[in-house]
Amino acid sequence: MTFLKTEKNVFISAVFISSIIAAGNFIAYKIVHIPARLELVIIMTVILFYPILRYPLLGVYLMFGLMPFVPFIRRQYYLLHLRPSVDPLIAIGDILIALTLIGLYFIFRQGSEEDKNKKTIGRIVFVYFIYCMIRTFLINILPFREAIMQFHFFGPPVLFFYIGLLYAEKTDILNRLWIITIIIGAAAAVYGIKQLVIGYSEAEKIWFSSISFTTLFIKGFARPFSFFQSPACFADYMLLSIIGIFIIICRKKSNFRFLLLMLLPLFFYAALITSVRSNWIGVILAPLLWLFMMQIRGNRNRILMVVVLFLLFAFIQFTEYFFQYKVGINFFLSALGKGFSNERLSLLVTERIGAIANPFKEYSLLSRIALWKHMIALSIDPINALFGRGVGTINTDSLYINYLVQFGYPGAVFIVWLVTILIIKGFKALDSSLSSEKEALVKGVTLMNIIFAIINLTGTHINSFPGDVYFWFWNGVLVKLSAGIDNNNSFLSCTISDNRE
Repeated sequence: MTFLKTEKNVFISAVFISSIIAAGNFIAYKIVHIPARLELVIIMTVILFYPILRYPLLGVYLMFGLMPFVPFIRRQYYLLHLRPSVDPLIAIGDILIALTLIGLYFIFRQGSEEDKNKKTIGRIVFVYFIYCMIRTFLINILPFREAIMQFHFFGPPVLFFYIGLLYAEKTDILNRLWIITIIIGAAAAVYGIKQLVIGYSEAEKIWFSSISFTTLFIKGFARPFSFFQSPACFADYMLLSIIGIFIIICRKKSNFRFLLLMLLPLFFYAALITSVRSNWIGVILAPLLWLFMMQIRGNRNRILMVVVLFLLFAFIQFTEYFFQYKVGINFFLSALGKGFSNERLSLLVTERIGAIANPFKEYSLLSRIALWKHMIALSIDPINALFGRGVGTINTDSLYINYLVQFGYPGAVFIVWLVTILIIKGFKALDSSLSSEKEALVKGVTLMNIIFAIINLTGTHINSFPGDVYFWFWNGVLVKLSAGIDNNNSFLSCTISDNRE
């Protein structure tokens, strides 16, 4: 009997030790094994599925805290694998949005039952999302696969508008998101300066050889882009970080206010080294508008201020060429007139000169004018004028011309209307009695909308991260707050219980 017990114990010990060895080998393999791109996306989805469904706020935090690093993660794979035609890692943001929306499903349902009279802007945004889906598949000149990839930049971020609506009353959460923005912005600024001073990593150098957009380089030199997908996205994040500092320091008094103010020069310098000139104007306007926005009373005067800033932006772009190259108005008019030769068009579109030390030496503005003239001329066609060419077909380096090209004149009118109405709603909210925290949020979002509206004249800053997520989410917050001010019956008026956060 004793012998049998001993033999049984030995057998159990052997199984236990074997299990430990097997588990150890499995864990060690997983530690040194780098999962493939698709495998990594699947693992992340499986791990995050239940936590985000149980606590949807986690999806929001990950969207703001993880997405800035996705391009950096993607570039690390170039050390081992070639650039794929379709990278599954770009779907991480879409997955986070989908999981968050599923987690908030019952909250959305509750809101629709409690408030049958939804606000017009919410309906229009939803119709816009559905229209983007339809135009991805119908009347799109792009091949099906490319059209789906372009929809990634236009469709999913729009849904963050409704997530912003739901969290609009949670000022602590919203302030936390701006703090996350500032922290990541500081890290991005330091890394961008490192690229300028020390140089690029091996993964980034390999990435250079696989990309097709030449605007990353000026006379053979790559502009700093930090861990984002382009210098423009890097510059956008610096602009948003500056706005975040203004919002946080206007909250209740904090011991960190002086530290935050010390970060401003870092963000200004990081935006400068990107050589994105439209963002230079944006970061200059940010503190000026923040200080003087509240001093202007009356929506008519404020709208006039925005119009003046639009004209001033165009004037600055013109005077740059006038003083640098002694270029007169006739040179610009030639780009719009019939006398503009194909040789000149080819020169302006294909040849760019200058150096990273002086990014003003570049014919990019005149190149864009030539391209805009060509697109407007093609939009005379009735089909193009009414329907456009489909989602993501052509990037003209202007948000408004992009919508004209892709959705026709109805699309151009829509984006102008949307930006204008959001700015007006921000102004109305600022004239009402708000708590200091909500006032700072409304002021910051309105400032963001004004600057994006201006710099989108020569850029597409809300069609890629971070501009897309920030634009739609924070304008959802703005619409909810302004709706509550208008009639005390905000769109989707519902609260998110603590156990759903």
